Amino acid sequence: MGEIRLENVDKSYGDKEIIKSLSLTIEDGSFTVLVGPSGCGKSTILRIIAGLEKKTGGNVFIGNKNVEGVEPGKRNLAMVFQNYALYPTMTVRQNIEFGLKNIKIPKQERDRLIDEVTGIVGLTAHLEKKPQFLSGGERQRVALARAMVKKPAVFLMDEPLSNLDAKLRQQLRLELIELHNRLGATFLYVTHDQVEAMSMGTKIVLMDNGRIMQEDTAHDIYNYPKNVFSSKFIGSPPMNVLELGELSEYLPTPLPAGVKFVGFRPEKAKIAENRRGSGGDGLSLEATVTGREMLGSEILYSVELTNKRKLAVKVMDDTEISQLEYGTQIGLFISSRHIIFFNDAEERVTAPYRAESKVI
Repeated sequence: MGEIRLENVDKSYGDKEIIKSLSLTIEDGSFTVLVGPSGCGKSTILRIIAGLEKKTGGNVFIGNKNVEGVEPGKRNLAMVFQNYALYPTMTVRQNIEFGLKNIKIPKQERDRLIDEVTGIVGLTAHLEKKPQFLSGGERQRVALARAMVKKPAVFLMDEPLSNLDAKLRQQLRLELIELHNRLGATFLYVTHDQVEAMSMGTKIVLMDNGRIMQEDTAHDIYNYPKNVFSSKFIGSPPMNVLELGELSEYLPTPLPAGVKFVGFRPEKAKIAENRRGSGGDGLSLEATVTGREMLGSEILYSVELTNKRKLAVKVMDDTEISQLEYGTQIGLFISSRHIIFFNDAEERVTAPYRAESKVI
């Protein structure tokens, strides 16, 4: 079994607390992504699971077995690093074979396993090459093959694509998804890149300062952020979040109890050129275009409200309002069903609300 369970795990370096009583279950066969800003503790968690870091407190279970005191090589897992960690004097075949030799796998079986995994990752033609003659993507495939050949129950991946260019990252993201589906093993993937997290993970664990901020699917973490941090970290550009005092008289009422912040995604704001928002059940605002970015099929506008508050608005490039110039006066309308409320602790407030909108 490849289930991983962390119970009240702590990690400190001296008086600096990195992980704070963290509990998390990574389901057997899932593709779970730990995502968050640099220094949030995600790589530390990976290394604790692998046995490369000693935790300060708590317990780690792999396949229902407490791995306290179990050496990294006996935890039935494989780790893929950011820097590939290949032996430069060995060929591709020798790099993949090295671990098998250490555990005394017979040569005939080693050859069979190497042929199998190199066929899967597309390295058959490169078996006799040394790492210096491989591209970055090919080196990462060698690292993957070396992990796969031992047929572990768990794959731990620490930002394995961060050294690659954008096009190659996209290609290998798709290959990793296919590989996960093919192997059926548990993948635990660490990244600071929200695109990788959203496109690859069956479950996303969003972290900050050693704590889990939200644990959810890509769909729910984007559409139903549990707090202001989640709303701003996931999404490009991030959710527009304003203090209630900036909008209170223009919001639909009655509001849920305890509201302090109001948020909506940039693509949920509908633009009406040269007039106020369309009214109805939602929030209507007046704004001025202050910037425009071409993002391929989409246009990202920076706009300024009459109270000087800056917002982001995203529209498709094939619409009539995709060519607005700097200084254009526009109206914005955000439907009530796309407005999210947060309290003074920056946690989402969920409550029904329907009312007539006003205009700012």
